[in-house]
Amino acid sequence: MANFPRFVDQGSGPAVILNHGTLMDATMFDPQVAYLAAHGYRVIAQNSRVLLGDMEEHMLVDLADDTVRLADELDIDRFVIGGMSVGAFSALELALKYRDRIDGLIIIDGKAVDYPPEEQVAFAAEFEKMKIDGPVTRGFAEWAGPYCFGPASPELARHWVDRWSTLIPARSVWAQSTAWVRKADRTPELANIHVPVLIVHGANDLPVPLARALPMIAELPDVTFVKVPNAGHTANLEQPEIVNRAIGAFLDRVYGR
Repeated sequence: MANFPRFVDQGSGPAVILNHGTLMDATMFDPQVAYLAAHGYRVIAQNSRVLLGDMEEHMLVDLADDTVRLADELDIDRFVIGGMSVGAFSALELALKYRDRIDGLIIIDGKAVDYPPEEQVAFAAEFEKMKIDGPVTRGFAEWAGPYCFGPASPELARHWVDRWSTLIPARSVWAQSTAWVRKADRTPELANIHVPVLIVHGANDLPVPLARALPMIAELPDVTFVKVPNAGHTANLEQPEIVNRAIGAFLDRVYGR
């Protein structure tokens, strides 16, 4: 299994901090890091606590706190916070708790609503299988591959299935699932987020269907929505050019460029 760095930090300019999804790691943002660093932004993609050795149960707000601690250590006062899936859930928590620290919010294949009770039970049972030592089992990785990636990205899915089953600790996957399976519904609080928000969502997302992301649009005061065609739950990897342009244009608006 890999020895994951705490974060990747490239470029200079206004700061953007990105948080990955369950099963994933900071490399899932390689296309965005390269693009945004080349366009005048400092991009930090951090690895979650579960990949750094802390494989215990935790909450989304704990991940938000981790991000603010990292920003403090890097002397970053204000930044745009973003993430994919659980990374998006924690970014939303950060936007609500640390409103004075952020200039914008990027939600990739995320949502504000909670999971229905029957899905909470089903997900908890599935991820409990990963409360074991060693890497993610091949069977679990092959179950998750088509679930996380749309049908238009079979090669990408195969790459990540191989990565999960050789480099990602199984227990880290279970631990991160504890943060989101029973997440709260934050929809009633969205009106309190007054910074610009970018929502990017794969048209074929299975774990977070598009219909569950759309209610955020009506509640957020300043929101830009981008539906990504031919993409599943990892829109930024499946259609990086579309997502890169969307994030770049969003950041340019936030920072008046």
